[in-house]
Amino acid sequence: MGRSNVVKDFMRSLAVLGLALVAVPTQAATPFQEGMVSITLDDGWPSQYTAARPVLNQHGIRATYFLVTEGIRNGWTGFMTVPQVQTVIAEGNEIGSHTMTHSDLTTLTPAQVQSELSGSQAWLKSQFGLASVPAFSTPYGAYNDSVLASVKQYYGSHRTVNGGQNFRDTNILQLRAYDVNTSVTLDDVRTWLDRAAADKSWVILTFHQFVAGTPTQPTEINITQFSQILDYIQAKNLRTVSISEGVALTEGRTEDPVGDTPVYDDGMGNGFTDWSWATHNLDERTVVHNGLASMSVQLGGWNALYFHHTSGLDATQYQAIELWVNGGTSGGQGVRLAFYDGSQYIGSARLDTVLGHPILAGTWQRVVIPLASVGLGSGTVRDIYIQDDTGGSQGTLYLDDIRLLRSSTPPPQNPPFALYEDVLGAGFRDWSWAVHDLDQRSIVHSGTSSISVELDQWSALFFHGDSPIDLSRYKSIELWVHGGTSGGQIARLVFNGDSGLLGEIRLDEALGQAIQPGTWQRISVPFSVLGVSSGSLREIYIQDQSGADQGTLYLDDIRLLP
Repeated sequence: MGRSNVVKDFMRSLAVLGLALVAVPTQAATPFQEGMVSITLDDGWPSQYTAARPVLNQHGIRATYFLVTEGIRNGWTGFMTVPQVQTVIAEGNEIGSHTMTHSDLTTLTPAQVQSELSGSQAWLKSQFGLASVPAFSTPYGAYNDSVLASVKQYYGSHRTVNGGQNFRDTNILQLRAYDVNTSVTLDDVRTWLDRAAADKSWVILTFHQFVAGTPTQPTEINITQFSQILDYIQAKNLRTVSISEGVALTEGRTEDPVGDTPVYDDGMGNGFTDWSWATHNLDERTVVHNGLASMSVQLGGWNALYFHHTSGLDATQYQAIELWVNGGTSGGQGVRLAFYDGSQYIGSARLDTVLGHPILAGTWQRVVIPLASVGLGSGTVRDIYIQDDTGGSQGTLYLDDIRLLRSSTPPPQNPPFALYEDVLGAGFRDWSWAVHDLDQRSIVHSGTSSISVELDQWSALFFHGDSPIDLSRYKSIELWVHGGTSGGQIARLVFNGDSGLLGEIRLDEALGQAIQPGTWQRISVPFSVLGVSSGSLREIYIQDQSGADQGTLYLDDIRLLP
């Protein structure tokens, strides 16, 4: 994986990780007229001719062969011969370039990259009498902006190995493809093909070596499984196209709508590889912010999502990172997002700290963080971690639209934080000693439930936060009260921090009149009235101030407002 196990084990045990989140435009997703699939074969292995070619011919399916030209031209062991390539062409298959020597283009000089690209294309055209060779795929899936600029000079398309679907408005210089290797099951491939049919998208499958028995190398696949994949393609009535045929059906876009760099946007961003060791799903379809899919992850025991960029990104080209987070059914997850340059830790922050409150259940939250604030004013971004910061078990977390932003974006206004909306807010516990019901259904302001409470003899509603809330991110508290059948209740609202009292006010004084029976009234209290301009909120009381028995009071929609 490019990093020693010692380093990886150390990093997995780190509890010091973190960052902030923000939003991202949805991935291109304009559907085709029908679902499509392309079979691509990389390098030019002999088994592609001896094993895969007969199976493809039996199914009447044509493929795109991406060839390493020096291996074929010089007759190197492990490559098809010139006559075999001639046969493949005669049978109607497409030939694409995979460079001259299969070098990592991101490690070469610009002149060397030009040579690899132009030399490969020129030899294929002259040797096999091809009018054009428009399709290209990068060795190891390694490329950067400089490589793409060179690719654009010679080729009409570029296929990556970043998993995901392609659509009519996909960038054809960054076509997504699924690498089918020993870690991929037949059910995985069937799921991808089902998506192509359902979404009318274009799925590209990439293969390398084929064996009759059990695969022993990561790039090998059993030939029977390959035949089963082709069977399934035909059972789904998916249209099979070469890369150039698929490109011809797109809009031919060669630039992204914005110059930002997706880390995740319905699939891994270009150049990023998923090295995560947390249980996760990069194609979650039930809880989605934008587009077709999101990520779901079970973070616990210091495990992490771990996204590695093949060539690294120049941090000076970016201003911020943005993503969306959803706490699922539980909320309150303790999570850190961190940057590394290889094994070198750069900076991090806890997501709830950046948000100013716990991650909320059942809602998407947008967060933006300037890179300079985590020490990324310069240097290289190679690894991004989203890691458990508790050591314990946590509820499923959802993430979507993670993007590195090239231009500075004004931080968005914080969303309101719900202390109570049908249920107690994420991260808060009910420590009340008054008789009360947090799921009262007969008198409700909005939603399905409200709070009913008997505030008698100095008793109180008492809500305790597991994590403090940064009050500098909010300006006021809003709540709705209903005096029930009696009205006139006397109660005070109290904010406490870790060091004691932050501020307090009587509810009737905040209203400017007595609490009324039989109706809902809105109370809005600016923090300035409480004498609070900063600090961390840990506890909220709503407490009897009469010392006597009072009628039932109802409360609903208690929120901190930005």
